[in-house]
Amino acid sequence: MAPQSAYAIWAESYPPHAHNPLMELEQRTVLSLLPDLTGLTVVDSGCGTGRYLRELKERGADAIGIDVSGAMLTQAIDVTPRLVRADMCAMPIDSACVDLVICGLALGDVPDIELALVEMARVLRPGGSIVYSVVHPIGAVRGWSRTFDAHGRQIAIATCWHTTVEHRRACAAAGLRINAWEEPVLAQQPADPAVLVVRASR
Repeated sequence: MAPQSAYAIWAESYPPHAHNPLMELEQRTVLSLLPDLTGLTVVDSGCGTGRYLRELKERGADAIGIDVSGAMLTQAIDVTPRLVRADMCAMPIDSACVDLVICGLALGDVPDIELALVEMARVLRPGGSIVYSVVHPIGAVRGWSRTFDAHGRQIAIATCWHTTVEHRRACAAAGLRINAWEEPVLAQQPADPAVLVVRASR
Protein backbone atom coordinates (compact mmCIF):
# COMPACT_ATOMS: atom_id res chain seq x y z
CA MET A 1 0.00 0.00 0.00
CA ALA A 2 1.23 3.52 -0.77
CA PRO A 3 2.55 5.28 2.34
CA GLN A 4 -0.05 8.04 2.52
CA SER A 5 -2.93 5.58 2.21
CA ALA A 6 -1.34 3.30 4.78
CA TYR A 7 -0.77 6.09 7.29
CA ALA A 8 -4.37 7.23 6.98
CA ILE A 9 -5.35 3.81 8.30
CA TRP A 10 -2.52 3.43 10.81
CA ALA A 11 -2.60 6.91 12.36
CA GLU A 12 -5.36 6.21 14.86
CA SER A 13 -3.41 3.39 16.52
CA TYR A 14 0.15 4.52 15.74
CA PRO A 15 2.03 4.89 19.06
CA PRO A 16 3.65 8.33 19.61
CA HIS A 17 6.85 6.67 20.86
CA ALA A 18 9.42 4.13 19.75
CA HIS A 19 7.37 0.95 19.88
CA ASN A 20 9.66 -1.85 18.72
CA PRO A 21 13.36 -2.78 19.16
CA LEU A 22 14.39 -1.31 15.79
CA MET A 23 12.79 2.05 16.60
CA GLU A 24 14.28 2.06 20.10
CA LEU A 25 17.74 1.48 18.60
CA GLU A 26 17.13 4.14 15.96
CA GLN A 27 15.94 6.70 18.50
CA ARG A 28 18.89 6.14 20.84
CA THR A 29 21.27 6.65 17.94
CA VAL A 30 19.50 9.76 16.62
CA LEU A 31 19.34 11.39 20.05
CA SER A 32 23.03 10.69 20.63
CA LEU A 33 23.87 12.78 17.56
CA LEU A 34 21.84 15.86 18.47
CA PRO A 35 23.53 19.04 19.73
CA ASP A 36 22.31 21.10 22.65
CA LEU A 37 18.90 22.19 21.34
CA THR A 38 18.15 24.99 23.80
CA GLY A 39 16.67 27.89 21.85
CA LEU A 40 17.26 26.32 18.43
CA THR A 41 14.66 26.28 15.68
CA VAL A 42 14.21 22.66 14.64
CA VAL A 43 12.05 21.13 11.92
CA ASP A 44 10.88 17.55 12.32
CA SER A 45 10.38 16.54 8.70
CA GLY A 46 8.00 13.60 8.42
CA CYS A 47 6.99 14.07 12.06
CA GLY A 48 4.16 11.54 12.05
CA THR A 49 2.38 11.45 15.41
CA GLY A 50 5.06 13.58 17.06
CA ARG A 51 7.55 11.07 18.46
CA TYR A 52 10.53 13.36 17.95
CA LEU A 53 8.58 16.57 18.51
CA ARG A 54 8.20 15.51 22.15
CA GLU A 55 11.92 14.91 22.48
CA LEU A 56 12.78 18.21 20.81
CA LYS A 57 10.48 20.22 23.06
CA GLU A 58 11.81 18.51 26.19
CA ARG A 59 15.31 19.56 25.10
CA GLY A 60 14.32 23.22 24.76
CA ALA A 61 13.95 23.49 20.99
CA ASP A 62 11.45 25.63 19.12
CA ALA A 63 10.05 22.66 17.19
CA ILE A 64 7.97 22.65 14.01
CA GLY A 65 6.43 19.45 12.65
CA ILE A 66 5.87 18.75 8.97
CA ASP A 67 4.11 15.72 7.54
CA VAL A 68 2.16 14.93 4.39
CA SER A 69 -0.34 12.81 6.32
CA GLY A 70 -3.20 14.81 7.79
CA ALA A 71 -4.24 11.78 9.84
CA MET A 72 -0.83 11.57 11.50
CA LEU A 73 -0.79 15.30 12.21
CA THR A 74 -4.16 14.98 13.94
CA GLN A 75 -2.43 12.81 16.53
CA ALA A 76 0.59 15.14 16.80
CA ILE A 77 -1.54 18.17 17.69
CA ASP A 78 -1.40 17.02 21.32
CA VAL A 79 2.34 17.71 21.28
CA THR A 80 2.42 21.12 19.58
CA PRO A 81 0.16 23.29 17.44
CA ARG A 82 3.15 24.20 15.27
CA LEU A 83 2.34 21.69 12.55
CA VAL A 84 2.24 21.98 8.79
CA ARG A 85 0.78 19.53 6.32
CA ALA A 86 3.26 19.49 3.46
CA ASP A 87 5.53 17.32 1.37
CA MET A 88 9.04 17.14 2.83
CA CYS A 89 10.36 17.76 -0.68
CA ALA A 90 8.57 21.14 -0.84
CA MET A 91 8.47 22.59 2.67
CA PRO A 92 6.67 25.93 3.10
CA ILE A 93 9.60 27.34 5.08
CA ASP A 94 11.88 30.22 4.16
CA SER A 95 15.44 29.44 3.15
CA ALA A 96 18.23 29.59 5.73
CA CYS A 97 16.02 30.02 8.81
CA VAL A 98 16.33 26.68 10.62
CA ASP A 99 19.15 25.45 12.88
CA LEU A 100 18.45 21.73 12.60
CA VAL A 101 16.30 19.35 10.59
CA ILE A 102 15.52 15.94 11.99
CA CYS A 103 13.93 13.21 9.88
CA GLY A 104 13.21 9.92 11.60
CA LEU A 105 12.48 6.87 9.43
CA ALA A 106 10.62 8.93 6.83
CA LEU A 107 12.93 9.01 3.81
CA GLY A 108 11.86 5.48 2.92
CA ASP A 109 8.60 7.04 1.75
CA VAL A 110 10.39 9.33 -0.72
CA PRO A 111 11.34 8.15 -4.22
CA ASP A 112 13.90 10.93 -4.76
CA ILE A 113 16.18 11.13 -1.72
CA GLU A 114 18.34 13.77 -3.37
CA LEU A 115 15.37 16.10 -3.79
CA ALA A 116 14.44 15.61 -0.13
CA LEU A 117 17.93 16.35 1.16
CA VAL A 118 18.35 19.37 -1.11
CA GLU A 119 15.12 20.74 0.35
CA MET A 120 16.23 20.10 3.92
CA ALA A 121 19.55 21.78 3.22
CA ARG A 122 17.75 24.78 1.70
CA VAL A 123 16.01 25.67 4.96
CA LEU A 124 19.19 25.34 7.05
CA ARG A 125 21.13 28.31 8.25
CA PRO A 126 24.86 28.22 7.44
CA GLY A 127 26.42 25.82 9.90
CA GLY A 128 23.09 24.08 10.49
CA SER A 129 22.72 20.31 10.52
CA ILE A 130 20.47 17.49 9.43
CA VAL A 131 20.10 14.28 11.43
CA TYR A 132 18.14 11.60 9.62
CA SER A 133 17.51 7.89 9.88
CA VAL A 134 16.21 5.13 7.62
CA VAL A 135 15.66 1.43 7.92
CA HIS A 136 19.03 0.16 6.74
CA PRO A 137 19.33 -0.18 2.95
CA ILE A 138 20.41 -3.79 3.37
CA GLY A 139 16.73 -4.48 3.91
CA ALA A 140 16.20 -4.26 0.16
CA VAL A 141 18.52 -7.24 -0.31
CA ARG A 142 17.15 -9.16 2.67
CA GLY A 143 13.53 -8.71 1.62
CA TRP A 144 12.47 -6.73 4.68
CA SER A 145 9.04 -5.10 4.72
CA ARG A 146 7.27 -2.58 6.92
CA THR A 147 3.95 -3.92 8.14
CA PHE A 148 1.26 -3.12 10.67
CA ASP A 149 -2.00 -4.71 11.77
CA ALA A 150 -5.29 -2.90 11.30
CA HIS A 151 -8.90 -4.06 11.21
CA GLY A 152 -7.90 -7.69 11.42
CA ARG A 153 -5.40 -7.68 8.57
CA GLN A 154 -1.71 -7.06 8.06
CA ILE A 155 -0.83 -4.17 5.76
CA ALA A 156 2.57 -3.74 4.10
CA ILE A 157 3.79 -0.23 3.29
CA ALA A 158 5.57 0.33 -0.01
CA THR A 159 9.16 1.35 0.67
CA CYS A 160 11.66 3.29 -1.43
CA TRP A 161 15.05 1.71 -0.77
CA HIS A 162 18.13 3.88 -1.35
CA THR A 163 21.61 2.39 -1.28
CA THR A 164 24.34 3.73 0.99
CA VAL A 165 26.06 5.09 -2.12
CA GLU A 166 22.89 6.98 -3.02
CA HIS A 167 22.73 8.44 0.50
CA ARG A 168 26.29 9.74 0.21
CA ARG A 169 25.67 11.13 -3.27
CA ALA A 170 22.46 12.85 -2.16
CA CYS A 171 24.22 14.53 0.76
CA ALA A 172 26.97 15.74 -1.56
CA ALA A 173 24.44 17.04 -4.09
CA ALA A 174 22.72 18.98 -1.31
CA GLY A 175 26.00 20.60 -0.31
CA LEU A 176 26.09 18.72 2.98
CA ARG A 177 29.19 17.43 4.73
CA ILE A 178 28.65 14.11 6.48
CA ASN A 179 30.13 14.19 9.99
CA ALA A 180 28.51 11.10 11.51
CA TRP A 181 27.51 7.83 9.86
CA GLU A 182 26.07 5.17 12.17
CA GLU A 183 24.92 1.65 11.26
CA PRO A 184 23.90 0.09 14.59
CA VAL A 185 22.78 -3.52 14.92
CA LEU A 186 20.10 -5.16 17.02
CA ALA A 187 21.47 -7.40 19.76
CA GLN A 188 19.12 -10.18 18.70
CA GLN A 189 20.10 -9.85 15.03
CA PRO A 190 23.78 -8.80 14.94
CA ALA A 191 24.58 -10.05 11.43
CA ASP A 192 23.07 -7.02 9.69
CA PRO A 193 22.81 -3.33 10.59
CA ALA A 194 19.22 -2.45 11.43
CA VAL A 195 19.20 1.27 10.66
CA LEU A 196 21.33 3.93 9.03
CA VAL A 197 21.61 7.24 10.90
CA VAL A 198 23.40 10.20 9.33
CA ARG A 199 24.35 13.63 10.63
CA ALA A 200 25.39 16.13 7.98
CA SER A 201 26.08 19.85 8.14
CA ARG A 202 25.75 22.70 5.71
